[in-house]
Amino acid sequence: MDKVFDFWENLKLSVLEYLPNLGAALIITAAGILIAFIVVRVTRKAMTKKNVDLSLTAFVCKAIRIIIYILTLFSALSALGISTAGLVAFFSAAAAAIALALKDRLNDIASGIVILFTRPFVTGDFIEFDNYAGFVQKIDVMHTNIMTYSRTNVIIPNSVISSSKVNNHTAEPIVRVQVDLPIPYEADINTVKKIVLDVLRDTDHLVHDETHRDSVNLERFGDSALEFSVRCFCDFKDYWTVYYALTQNIKEALDKNGISIPFNQLDVTIKSQ
Repeated sequence: MDKVFDFWENLKLSVLEYLPNLGAALIITAAGILIAFIVVRVTRKAMTKKNVDLSLTAFVCKAIRIIIYILTLFSALSALGISTAGLVAFFSAAAAAIALALKDRLNDIASGIVILFTRPFVTGDFIEFDNYAGFVQKIDVMHTNIMTYSRTNVIIPNSVISSSKVNNHTAEPIVRVQVDLPIPYEADINTVKKIVLDVLRDTDHLVHDETHRDSVNLERFGDSALEFSVRCFCDFKDYWTVYYALTQNIKEALDKNGISIPFNQLDVTIKSQ
């Protein structure tokens, strides 16, 4: 019975002894959580106000939150009188083991950080590389999500993107539309140019200014036709609308003027004895 009484007395003394430290640790933890919430909220609001990419904003906020939580953990342990030297050594060994096990993924992480900060493309851009083309949905530390025209969500490692030649079609708000047009050799070049320029003038959603001018040029002499290049400009969101409308309108205008679009043909001359 005396042993039980001594145990409870020692336990009570230990609790009373560590109670101030425990209170300090709880206060530090609560303060750390509150500080993380405030700092992340202010950071997100500031980055949103400056129109920073959503993926970069999410990455920075997540990194700030993790750093503050780690500092809070070490501060709380120090307040409890627990040495953090062993904990630091443990985390260092664990980090080395994880880095060794995930060495193939570290390249993805490094590439993701480079993409987020150099911003070769941002969320919402339409990019094309290798066999992929689509709108960027999300840029994470390890992967980039793109949505293709067929509504397929493709998840691509960042190391693949960083080592590829990427075409960012939305880097500029206005893009060029080009239609290759074969015309019979017997057709009058100036008449063809006038017909197509009239079509361009009447097509909706085109951008007409000093910088972005429509053009119809004879590009080359093909095997079976004169090959014209029709160029105009529009907003990226209207690209396919303009492309399909322009293709149809040119065909209809040529038909009205009696100009056919030739197909590949081969002239054969037979010589008799």
